[in-house]
Amino acid sequence: MRCGLNAGEALKADFEAPEGLSEAEKESLCCDVTALLERIRFLGDRVDALMNVHHASILVIDPQTGQIIDGNKQSVARYAGSRERLLAMSVDEINTLSRSEIAAKMKQAVSNRHHFEFRHKLIDGSVQDVDVYSGPIMFDGHQALISFIHDATRRKATERKLHLLATTDPLTKCSNHRHFLSGLRREFRRAKRRQGGLGFAMVDLDHFKRINDTFGHLVGDRLLRRVAGVLQKRLSGHGDLGRLGGEEFGIVLSEASAERADHVLNDLRTSVRAVVVHTDQGPASCTISVGAALISPADSNEMSLMSRADQALYSAKAEGRDRVAIF
Repeated sequence: MRCGLNAGEALKADFEAPEGLSEAEKESLCCDVTALLERIRFLGDRVDALMNVHHASILVIDPQTGQIIDGNKQSVARYAGSRERLLAMSVDEINTLSRSEIAAKMKQAVSNRHHFEFRHKLIDGSVQDVDVYSGPIMFDGHQALISFIHDATRRKATERKLHLLATTDPLTKCSNHRHFLSGLRREFRRAKRRQGGLGFAMVDLDHFKRINDTFGHLVGDRLLRRVAGVLQKRLSGHGDLGRLGGEEFGIVLSEASAERADHVLNDLRTSVRAVVVHTDQGPASCTISVGAALISPADSNEMSLMSRADQALYSAKAEGRDRVAIF
């Protein structure tokens, strides 16, 4: 018996119609069985041949509601523990984005295939970085989304490490020169746009060459690290620190007034006095000189702010060091 359908031919070949039926009835029944086998084959291909042999977690999602309407065994293990639980879930239960953000992403994916970087909540309560490749699919005659989900933990860790190397001073662990100046430029533009306050300070370790000459560069490096650590700790919530080079640091004080800048910078100055590195040759310590400037309407860019801070630093040194000067 043949009725023009190719699906399930191997199983259909074993089908025997009940006796006593006319040829037309047998042919009709054969077509019904073949259609059923075609449906079973489609489901089998979707879940087993595609989804359950693919290494990624795969979800089929209703883009209107976010309801999960199908998934492979990897997605069951990752998010739910059982297929019944998975099919009772919606994507907002696994995605850390808000519902409105998720809806916007689904709208993007329905129009065309997209790659997303998400953070997903797993069955064990942990949160994982994932790459999601999502696009439109017809599912049971309705528009749906199919998402292929890959663990991005290692990739994101590598990206973070590379970012850290590119933006961090290796000795002091604060922002390096390039990254710090980029942040200053961004804060300057924001302050100009919002007509807000902004302060910039230059910090120099007083007579640091004497430390290196007396105790050696290894001790000098230890002292530099300790001073940078104290500056970062005391600046927490008040400003950003970067190493400009050698024993010189820069500080960005957002929304700073003259009074606030004076208070914060003098607190830094007195805190550095307490930093001591003990050596066989005795204690190594230092003081700092600080020059700062506050943004003004005359500043056209961050370079003019830096120039005035540099002049203030020169003034602090000329007046005896271990002091703060604000222009």
